[in-house]
Amino acid sequence: MVDRKEIEHLGDLVKVDLQNPEKYILQVDQILNYFERLDKVEHDSDKTLRKEISYDDLREDKYEKFQSGGKPLIDHLKKDQNNFVRAPKMI
Repeated sequence: MVDRKEIEHLGDLVKVDLQNPEKYILQVDQILNYFERLDKVEHDSDKTLRKEISYDDLREDKYEKFQSGGKPLIDHLKKDQNNFVRAPKMI
């Protein structure tokens, strides 16, 4: 079980002033428990950790000119609240 002193120490390490360290105790404890569960997962080999794709199953790369409609490409991209460009999820 994680205690207040450890949470405060973590806050000091990452240079974050935690106003209410108690609220993070349960969250950090849950994260640590999850890592313990992951450590117990059994697997036979590296094959279970990766998915191989045949070269024939890959799509052909094709150049397609972007139709901008007169606007710069950056204006068409999705951005978050801090004006950072959001890339699509990698699957």
